Amino acid sequence: MNKPLNITLDLPSPWLEKIEHLAQEKKQPLTDFITDIIGQYLGDNLHNNRLDRLEKQDQNLITRLTILESKNYDIENLKHRFEIMEKLVASLQTQVIPRPLDRIQHSIMLHEEIEDEPDEILTDFLD
Repeated sequence: MNKPLNITLDLPSPWLEKIEHLAQEKKQPLTDFITDIIGQYLGDNLHNNRLDRLEKQDQNLITRLTILESKNYDIENLKHRFEIMEKLVASLQTQVIPRPLDRIQHSIMLHEEIEDEPDEILTDFLD
């Protein structure tokens, strides 16, 4: 974690101009550039630390992308299998001969009539 430190320096004008020019070339704010210079002097280059952190993030993203691509392949494979199953079901539906509903009701009515006949016979006998 960074801690703020305000420093006031009296630099010779040529040094300041050179530092500002180098910061512009690197497209860095002056404070970041000076921080990098101090880090290099101390042997701890913040730019390399940032680069290492970005490389780790890049590797994590590559790993996640690989996993997602694998899952996408699995989904595509399942989708293909589902389409085959749908075709098989559709094929089976055309092979099955549907029974009309009125024939089913008719057979139920005949079955009920057969069961009712003995009762009717008894009733007719009593009358």
